[in-house]
Amino acid sequence: MDVEWSPVVLPNTPLFRTTLPKHIVDYVWERVEEAKINNIDHKHSLAGNISKSLEMNDPENYFWNEVMFPLTSHIIDSVPGKWLPDLNHTVKVNPFLRWWVNFSKQTEFNPLHAHGGCLSFVIWLKIPTHYKDQHELPISKTANIPAASDFTFTYSNILGQHCEYPIHMSPEMENQMVVFPASLRHQVYPFYECDQERISVAGNILWNIKLTD
Repeated sequence: MDVEWSPVVLPNTPLFRTTLPKHIVDYVWERVEEAKINNIDHKHSLAGNISKSLEMNDPENYFWNEVMFPLTSHIIDSVPGKWLPDLNHTVKVNPFLRWWVNFSKQTEFNPLHAHGGCLSFVIWLKIPTHYKDQHELPISKTANIPAASDFTFTYSNILGQHCEYPIHMSPEMENQMVVFPASLRHQVYPFYECDQERISVAGNILWNIKLTD
């Protein structure tokens, strides 16, 4: 007599990934160019060991309304107790967006870190290298885990074992966006043998807490 088994997948928090449409990508690039003009340094707030990071604006909350608000509302509404701060009825909380653009050169990196707030995201705008070439470099080629140029999430599984989820960088990743819990630890490995910059936008969804009457 055969024994039939069904897998039981324990609940977990998903990541969300999309390819941004052209009009949104164009808007993000406009904000990047504006950030270059305003030149408000953001490096002091970052873990990243990179050349330059600049604060960005979102005039009239366009990116928030078109991209982040629908997804943020869906995530928060799915399990309110997980995402909403533990506050009493005398306060009101509203999410808001803070974002910045990173310019990274070869050998620069972001060490393992987490963000503040509720949710975080990253948008890859310009990736001048291909992970296949980076993983073939002498420092990576014979490694058990080639990781040059990768963006990697780090987490524990149900057995408490250390796990990594790498996202391999290449020009095909341009205009891709990933949204993840702000407390999820992640890192960006350096790339090599390329004089061009990698340009990415990152941000957090934070809580604006106000007293109510």
